[in-house]
Order: sequence, then structure tokens, then C-alpha cells
Amino acid sequence: MAAAMLLSGTSLAQEDTDSDQAAFYREFMACQQTESEISRLRCFDALAAPADAPSTPEDLQLEEEALTAHEPGEDAQRSNKEQQEQSEQRETRIARLESLSRKQERGMLSADDPNYVVYAQPIKDEIGDENHVEFYVSLKYPIIDDWFEKSQNSFSEWGNVYGNFFNSVVPDRMLFHYSGLYDFYITDSERYDSAPIVSRRQNPGVSLEYDFSRGRNTLRVGWFHESNGQTLEENELGRFEARRARYGDDFALAEVSRGWDYALLRWASNTLLYEDPRRENWFNYQIEARLYCNCQGFGYIGDREDRIWWETGNDLEIADFDGLRGMLERPLWRSADGRTQVDARLDLQTGLESSFAQYWSARLTLGAEWDNLRFVLFYFDGYGRDLSTYHLRTQYAGLGLELR
Repeated sequence: MAAAMLLSGTSLAQEDTDSDQAAFYREFMACQQTESEISRLRCFDALAAPADAPSTPEDLQLEEEALTAHEPGEDAQRSNKEQQEQSEQRETRIARLESLSRKQERGMLSADDPNYVVYAQPIKDEIGDENHVEFYVSLKYPIIDDWFEKSQNSFSEWGNVYGNFFNSVVPDRMLFHYSGLYDFYITDSERYDSAPIVSRRQNPGVSLEYDFSRGRNTLRVGWFHESNGQTLEENELGRFEARRARYGDDFALAEVSRGWDYALLRWASNTLLYEDPRRENWFNYQIEARLYCNCQGFGYIGDREDRIWWETGNDLEIADFDGLRGMLERPLWRSADGRTQVDARLDLQTGLESSFAQYWSARLTLGAEWDNLRFVLFYFDGYGRDLSTYHLRTQYAGLGLELR
């Protein structure tokens, strides 16, 4: 707090010699270094809408003379004009705050979907899986955002309908994504002599994002590749049957090569960007559509690998089970001091292109957070626990840690 006051005092002393932008940046950094969350929020609020400068006796005398000499209706006009000017000033300073916040996040690797490490226990499935530790890693990295911001500012300076149109077309950022799912059979296994880590999902992609409502809502448009990183091909039926006969379906299916590309469209409403969920009544949701392509790597790698070639007459494909997704999340309870909270998250999934809403999958997650430590308990019932078994129904539960 003392450092923030010192920086604020320094910014005031240099206000006459430095530019407004430099002074504003120092005030912004002073708010950033404020330790108390409440004080920091109040500092940012004051920075976005600063109070009027104190009036001198001469100013008060002039205001009094103006009030006694005004014509009827002048006070209303003056009030409307002042409100408009204050509103414009506030919008300008909020835009500066957003620009500074975006600059601080540039080049930063961050979580995309929630990351977790859980111990998973199969309850009822059609593949004969075993207990295991499950790792899920989901990251995103901004490739381009500074150029997009400069382009938006340039179009805004046009001050006409064409500038507004091009400003809305330019995205806010371009992102590289990576998500990976791994199973670690750390406990005693009937199938594995050692304790291997099995790749279940590799999911890189590139997307463009558009912010709405000052970042509370986000539209994502992208192209992604999804595979399991395995090598058992369609022409190796004998090898597949030998593994299935010896160790069961899950062992054999875990080595079946799976891969495809898809176009993604996701709308996310996320109040976590500007409101602390342990102090506000927040509500998050996502709606996502996936359109699968009969290709991998934009067609340079080959065709889509989703045929169930070991079962004669089975014409099911990934689009029957996946393509439309939804997520709902909100708090259930939080402590008075805001340090502890319990929340719930529901993920839903079904087919979109083929067999619409015929095969449903759901995952219910309960989270308990204390400061930065977050425990989760989840239950999954549906299809597609991993890519090689997307057509088989699985029920399992788990307990572990989640990182956001």
C-alpha cells in the first residue's frame, strides 16, 4: 500500500513534465502493486472514473454567479452536457485500462480449459478399463494481438460506418492451443508389466477470438486437429485381435490410431475475467459446435481415421457422438471472507451432423477451492472418454486437483 501511495505521489509530481499517457501508466502500475484486493479494485475504479478536481474559491464564485444569471432550462442542458462529457471520459479511460491489461497478457502462456490431475475409478464400462491417474493439460498462447489492436484503433479513427464495420471484423487475438489427455497406470495392473503413461488425446489448433461486453463474452473461431498418437492401423486386424484376446478390449483399443480435423465455433460467457467468483454471484456458460472434416492436417496428412474397422457392419462415426457441446458453471456456496467456495460444473456433449441428440454424454464436477488450492470430484456417464472408444459407453468417477 505504501508503495502504491509513493508511486501515485511520484506520478503527480511529474504530471507537468511527462505526457498524459506516461502519467496514466504510472497510476495503472500503482494500482497493480496494491496488495489488498478491495483497495486494488477501488484504485482501478478511481482510475477509470476519476473524481472532479477540487474547486477553488474563485471557481465557486464563478459557479454561483452563473447559477444566478442562467436562463430557464440552462441547468438541465448543462447537466446533460456534463454527463455526456463524463461518460466520454470514462469510456476513454476504460479503453486505456483494457489496452494496458491486454499488453500485460501478451506473450503469456495460460490455461485454456481447466487442467487437472485426478485418480479415476471405472464404475461401469464396455471396455474393461482399470484404475489409473488421469492428466489433462490445456494451454493457449497468443500468437498475434498487438497488430490486431493497432488495426482496430486505426479503423476507429475513421469515425464512420465503414470504420466501425472493419473494426468489428478484425479479431482481438490469434491463439495457438494445445490440449492433451494422458492415463498413468500407476497402480497394480493385470495388463501392464510396468506403469506406462498412455496417450489418449492430442489436440492442437489455431483460433481467432472476438471480445464482446469488454471481454465478458468471447467468440472463438478455429481449426483443430485431434488424434490419440497411436499406431495400430486398419490393415493390422490380426495384431489387434491378438491383443484383445490376451488383455481385453481397452488394451487393444488404446493402440488403435485415431485422428481427424474439425472447424470450431465457440461462444463463451465468462464473468471470471472481471469479477472475483468468491465475492460475486457469477455464472458461466459455453456453447460449442464442431464440424468434422474428412481430413487430417488440412488434408496433407490423409483422411479421417474414425472407422470401426474391427466390427463388421458398424457404420458409426465420430460425428454421431460429438459435434455439439455445452457447459454450465456457477457457485453453490462461499464463505464470508471469500477464501473458500464450492461450485458445480456440468459438461454436455452429443452429435450434431449425424444422429443428432441420439448419443448423450455428461460430466458433473464439484469443486472446492481454498485460496489457490482447488479439489474436484467428478462423475462421467457417456461416450468418448477417449478417441479410441468414442462409440462405447463408460461410467467412471474421480477425485483430484484442478488448475486454472
